[in-house]
Amino acid sequence: MTQPVQLDKELLLSVMKPARYIGGEVGCAQKDFSKADVRVCLAFPDIYEIGMSHLGMRILYDVVNKQSWCIADRVFSPWADMEEKLKALEIPLFGLESRMPLKAFDILGFSLQYELSYANVLNILALSGIPLESRQRDGGWPLVIAGGVCCLNPEPLADFVDLFVIGEAEEAIVEILKIYRVCKKRRFDKARMLLALSRLKGVYVPALYRGVAKDGALEPAVDKRAPRTIVKRFVRDLERSTDFSYWIVPAIEIVHDRIGIEIMRGCPHGCRFCQAYASFYPLRVVRKEKVLALARRLYRMTGYEEISLLSLSSSDHPQLKEIVEALVAGFRDKGVSISLPSLRASSLVGELSHVFATMRKTTLTFAPEAGSQRLRDVLGKKVGPEDIFDAARQAFRAGYRTLKLYFMIGLPTETEEDLRAIVSFCLAISALKKEVDGHPARLNVTISNFVPKPHTPFERAAMCSIEDLSARQEFLKKALGHKRGLIQLKFYDPHMSWLEAVLAQGGRECGRAIAAAHAAGARFDAWSDHFNPAIWKEALAANNIDTAFLTAGKEEFLASPWAFIETGVPSSRKQTPPASLVP
Repeated sequence: MTQPVQLDKELLLSVMKPARYIGGEVGCAQKDFSKADVRVCLAFPDIYEIGMSHLGMRILYDVVNKQSWCIADRVFSPWADMEEKLKALEIPLFGLESRMPLKAFDILGFSLQYELSYANVLNILALSGIPLESRQRDGGWPLVIAGGVCCLNPEPLADFVDLFVIGEAEEAIVEILKIYRVCKKRRFDKARMLLALSRLKGVYVPALYRGVAKDGALEPAVDKRAPRTIVKRFVRDLERSTDFSYWIVPAIEIVHDRIGIEIMRGCPHGCRFCQAYASFYPLRVVRKEKVLALARRLYRMTGYEEISLLSLSSSDHPQLKEIVEALVAGFRDKGVSISLPSLRASSLVGELSHVFATMRKTTLTFAPEAGSQRLRDVLGKKVGPEDIFDAARQAFRAGYRTLKLYFMIGLPTETEEDLRAIVSFCLAISALKKEVDGHPARLNVTISNFVPKPHTPFERAAMCSIEDLSARQEFLKKALGHKRGLIQLKFYDPHMSWLEAVLAQGGRECGRAIAAAHAAGARFDAWSDHFNPAIWKEALAANNIDTAFLTAGKEEFLASPWAFIETGVPSSRKQTPPASLVP
């Protein structure tokens, strides 16, 4: 039997943050690797601090380990210093708890949350000694599966992943594990196992298909009985998914170092740029009693001093006011703060202002997305300026000194007037604090670049060029002028957004470029100090990827690479904005 990896003290002390690689944290599952019928390693293609902040990975870790006959371990992308050591010492990548090499697991499951993590997916395979391409792996290798929001267009990674879960995976993963267990006992070969797994709702096995036909349906390559459309999975009973038995307390500080409680999944609004709307459709809520019970239990398990209520739009939860009031009352004497990272500007902010005034102040965030009301209407953002102004005013009265705002640039129909409106909007928000204490507020303003994403009404919109986005960023800096000390602007790299669009819009042919970029050294492309656009441009050009086509506007008659996926979103919610809103 394969032996666990041995990590000596000298190795760990030679890398940054060795706690990223040692496991054994408070709250992790203590299960015997050798006694499990099915061994799963959950892989997050970024560093430990980011992966451990992701609620979806925590949910799947909990779900799999609740199965008495399964074990779920974890692996994260090693930082550059650890990668160098692993290669030099010929140590394969391993699971944190078991220390077993990844190639000793039955299933390796990737979480795909961002297109710029694709090179890291291949790097995890490479550092494990696992062949990159699915066709190179027979039944002796782990089954490589993937889930997450990026799987709404799985085609760029189709050559490397054996099986994709389209949609929410809490229930699907258990069904997959049960079928895998039977196939393993009966010694099915890989092809027969994948065919059996393809019968599950929401499961997409790329090897069974030639590609996408002109009508948008899949063309079967192996078995005519393979489904021609894949229907997205979603969990009907959200409360079961939030009933944790395991909640790991990381050994080092992570990005979201707190208790995260999902109070609602889905969103009632459906902004036209938002892929999360399609990914998490339909809307489901967790009852107040369940939220409060889970908060108490997770606090006892972890001792965290912050509880964050998570959803796409927390203020739309029908019981949010009661939940927040009960949590503040119940945890005030324990020094625990309550945070709402996704709060829609609404009258609810005013109703909760008395509660906010008693809370330890964490960041309060609003997302106008556009400066002008015309452009917000184009986006389907159903919030007016007075809604946001009133919410900000109430926040300042409750004692908040700083607010965080989110905007986008490069949006369809955007004009210079819309850009100027962003500056005017920010200055107006800042000035509202003068009503409270005579001083303007400091604002942290994040301005992202619009990227057309699959399964959104804007999926066929054009992506702004790198040069155009850079010019718009400079315009905003100059328009803000001397107020930049008061209003801090954070921009996204246009080169990174351009690559994100290429990979989001691309088909199976993009896999060649991803492999070439990885071979050329692409790692941690979501990190601006590691991202090398030259590597990607060369890889895309060498593999004849038409990036101009992928980033241009698309005609309706052209089938998208993701057209075979049914998200369940009604056609009425997929409409582009009316012509009356276009200047």
